[in-house]
Amino acid sequence: MRRLTLTILWAAALVAAWAQKPDKKTAKLEKQLVGTFVEIPGAHFLTHNAEGDTMWVTLAPFRMLETEVTNASYNLFLDDLKAQGRMADYEKAKIDTARTIIVTHYFSHPALPPLPPYPVSCISHEGAMLFCRWLTEKMGGDEWEYTLPTTDQWKHAAHGGLINNTYPIGGPYLTNRNGEPLYNFLRVGDENITKQDGKYVVVINNGPFHLCDNLPDIAKSHYPNNYGLYNMSGNVAEMVYERGIAYGGSYLDPGYDIRIDSEKRYDGPSPLIGFRVIAVRKKH
Repeated sequence: MRRLTLTILWAAALVAAWAQKPDKKTAKLEKQLVGTFVEIPGAHFLTHNAEGDTMWVTLAPFRMLETEVTNASYNLFLDDLKAQGRMADYEKAKIDTARTIIVTHYFSHPALPPLPPYPVSCISHEGAMLFCRWLTEKMGGDEWEYTLPTTDQWKHAAHGGLINNTYPIGGPYLTNRNGEPLYNFLRVGDENITKQDGKYVVVINNGPFHLCDNLPDIAKSHYPNNYGLYNMSGNVAEMVYERGIAYGGSYLDPGYDIRIDSEKRYDGPSPLIGFRVIAVRKKH
């Protein structure tokens, strides 16, 4: 009986995994529009809700973009909205360049070709959701739905199968054995810590954005976690389906604030926040 049960569970897992695997045509079009997706297995785990209550969560398998959405992909979306005459959607989705403190670095760096693959930022939650709907339309709209991950989906993917790890690559460490950073985050030391009004605070001496040392890296940089996902901590914090919340921290957050569980609140476009999408096969 035990062997039969295990066989059934194994078969069910295979079916679930197959159900999330795209055909070659789909994968090729996805890559042209937004990039490569990796498969994230389903899960069943304990978590805590906003009130601190313990609850079980069950997640079906899904696929997730291996990187944050880039400027190139997002601008392809914006250009298509204009080409379709969807100017109301364009106004909601456009990049808020007034908040982009690094326009030159992102869009016209003399050493790089146009629109290098940096993660898009300075967009609204509504813009990210419009991008997902646009991608669903471009992919045909019948087989796959593209959307932002929920908080549970995002955290599950970030852990990469290592339930108790603090950071996506595992363990509590921010650097490798050679002292090289594993993530793109604000590296501060004792010289940056001071006490103000009875509290310890971080002081950056060369300006509020620390532009000399900290900028976003290209989306596919550093090391992937066990699921093949890049920059789930650091670089830019990532929006989730729940409005006003982003996770993983950014290039201007210190190490403690790029933990998988680090929550960043926002109320509008920010140069520190981007997003990535997931794909779920539609039920017929």
